[in-house]
Amino acid sequence: MIRNIVFDMGEVLYHFYPTEALAALVPEDRRIIEGAIFRHPDWILQDRGDVTEAELTERVRARVPERLRETAEQFVRWYELTSPVEGMDSLAGELAAAGYQLYLLSNAGEAFHRFRVRIPALRFVRGEFVSADYHLLKPDPEIYAKFAEVFGLCPEECLFIDDWPPNIEAAKACGWDGIVFGGVDDLRRELAKRGIL
Repeated sequence: MIRNIVFDMGEVLYHFYPTEALAALVPEDRRIIEGAIFRHPDWILQDRGDVTEAELTERVRARVPERLRETAEQFVRWYELTSPVEGMDSLAGELAAAGYQLYLLSNAGEAFHRFRVRIPALRFVRGEFVSADYHLLKPDPEIYAKFAEVFGLCPEECLFIDDWPPNIEAAKACGWDGIVFGGVDDLRRELAKRGIL
């Protein structure tokens, strides 16, 4: 029986990829920015808590041409360029009102604790587990076990919602149920199939 609904953050509760801002750049600059930030190994190190946002900013500045340094700094703070996923705030409120305990399990850097106020659905969340705080990353099975330990939850009572299939597969291997997020309407249908809402 599902008692706990666990949300990923990026592309589930909040858009993490600044698509429109990147599209406004000329192709060459976009390629440089994406390679220096989002496709660079330092991005994963930040999520794992091994690199702070300030350290990432300095590393990115050193990787890009001088003309792009200010632009690159803005993209390191991607959360200022994106917005909440529409409809998830309302859905989270409905789930909380129905008696489900809501949680967050996200691969995110320490900057999350500064920008979390931008994510309205989090007001319904009972507990937040951010990868950088524990030096663990999805889809490592250890992060799911640690999450359940921290909040005292039974895996078979947890439903995980994430936009990346390998993260859902890993959760299921740990005894959770899971839904690959494909939009709010799709999520509502999947929840209804399980008798939730």
